[in-house]
Amino acid sequence: MSAEDHSDAKPPLLTLLQRGARWFSDELVERLAAAGVDPITPAHAAVLAHLENDTALSVAELARRAGVARQTMHRAVTQLVDEGLLVSTPGPGFPRSTLIALTAAGCQRRDVASGILLDLEQIVESRLGPAALAELRDSLTRAWPR
Repeated sequence: MSAEDHSDAKPPLLTLLQRGARWFSDELVERLAAAGVDPITPAHAAVLAHLENDTALSVAELARRAGVARQTMHRAVTQLVDEGLLVSTPGPGFPRSTLIALTAAGCQRRDVASGILLDLEQIVESRLGPAALAELRDSLTRAWPR
């Protein structure tokens, strides 16, 4: 295959997905810093995105909603509790069960991050158009059902 033939090749889907995820992540970190908010990791974002202001959930339920392993979620929750963004309280049932909820600081960081992510989606929509963004969202939802 000549260099000319290779230059016309489409990048693998994995490369495109990683490029998009990296753009979102980098922009989120940069904009959080500009807003004076400590950055959050993708794992932390998955936790914060699935908690409502007045709702407490178990680690197992958070893991199920985020589509990650319970151990992965437990690690992220522990870090966020240590940072003061989450609180862990005894739950019903098993003696070691706990419920996880947002603190006021956690609500604030989640709300700032959510606003930034909405702005980033609007940038993508301005580049692709509303119909293409809706189709992209639908296609990705169908590709990896929960």
